[in-house]
Amino acid sequence: MTTATSNPAPARLSLPRFITALLFALFLMPQTGRAQAAFDTESEELVAVQRMINETFPDIEAQLKTGKPLPPQATLIMADDSLGSVDLATPEKLSGTESKVAALKEELSIGALKGTYKAVAIFYDTTVANPETGVMTRAIAIFAEHTNDDFAYLFYYPYRVTAKKTVEFGTSFGDFAPQEMYKP
Repeated sequence: MTTATSNPAPARLSLPRFITALLFALFLMPQTGRAQAAFDTESEELVAVQRMINETFPDIEAQLKTGKPLPPQATLIMADDSLGSVDLATPEKLSGTESKVAALKEELSIGALKGTYKAVAIFYDTTVANPETGVMTRAIAIFAEHTNDDFAYLFYYPYRVTAKKTVEFGTSFGDFAPQEMYKP
């Protein structure tokens, strides 16, 4: 590990507005078939998740514009509140995004359990069924955990890259997931 500091999409939102819309959709609006609860979007945990997304998404968007594969990567909030990032050192030894994400989670869990990181977000490219349409679409997935929570957040940002190499994001969606990195 090295450390270093198909569905057409609707109109593109600016990044801050996009993230605010995502947090609103996930935590303030009722979700069909899911637990309905309102969460404080100003909580330390959600502020940390938004901070990691704000830090990483411009780089993700730039990578998508190149047309090259997007390797899984992580953004961290260290114990001292500084930001860090991690890439898998030898991704060619692992096949498939899922095995690379699992390797990242395993490696990052060591630091998470030692208290080195307050929060971790892993970003990766995937294909997922849009819950509104059932149609498979490309999406940036974000698996995020915070030391103060006993669950993880799993966000999906559907996207498409146009012929002019612009990235258009669709309506995001997400859910909670079992905690993995902060669970002994």
